[in-house]
Amino acid sequence: MPLCLLADFYVCAEELEIGFSYDIPPFVMNNGTDGLELEILREALKYRGHSFSVQQYSYKELEVAVARLGLDAAAGVRETDDGTYYSDNFVAFENYAITKKGSGIVLASVEDLRGKNIVTWQNAHRDLGRDFAAMFSPDVKAPYMETYHELPVQKDQVSLFWRKDGTVLIIDKSIFIWFSKQLSRQMDVTDKVVYHKIFPIPTVFQVNFKSRKIRDDFNEGLKHIRRRGIYEQIFENYLK
Repeated sequence: MPLCLLADFYVCAEELEIGFSYDIPPFVMNNGTDGLELEILREALKYRGHSFSVQQYSYKELEVAVARLGLDAAAGVRETDDGTYYSDNFVAFENYAITKKGSGIVLASVEDLRGKNIVTWQNAHRDLGRDFAAMFSPDVKAPYMETYHELPVQKDQVSLFWRKDGTVLIIDKSIFIWFSKQLSRQMDVTDKVVYHKIFPIPTVFQVNFKSRKIRDDFNEGLKHIRRRGIYEQIFENYLK
């Protein structure tokens, strides 16, 4: 319920229900209680007095969390024509195709992925450019699709990469490094890796909102925290 305060004009602050992905440190952490995305949302919405509670979803669910599931907003989505209101660019992911150096796999372009054992996130085919979408969209019927896998939990993606030789992992570099450090307590993650720059970098994501006004409030708050250096400081705090 909005809380309206009378000052020089009316300001209506709302408690929102916002969807986030399952944990993908350092962006979303500790069962959705911490992370870069939450801090940025919190600081930007606070500019107009708004606050929020968190619900976590898989990427496929997150994409319809506002349009179909009734949430007030969803963070870390790509703009589509679904009747909701999309923010300015919110966060960016630097995606690479990662291989173990010992595999000898050479990747100079997206075309070189054909026939490789690929692991990536849900709906990656929508986020990695036209060439990738043309090869790996769900409606593509080709034998090489049998070795293409989209998994909902990114820790599982990184774990599979380290466990299975010959795997090409497509993921944000900082997420890969984070989870590899965590998994080092359970498995050998010492093999040298190669980061193949075959995708447009970075891939940007937005926040979509049920309310155009709240979207506009968020955009104003996002501009504010960027002007004040707060946005950059949040990144430094998590990635130092």
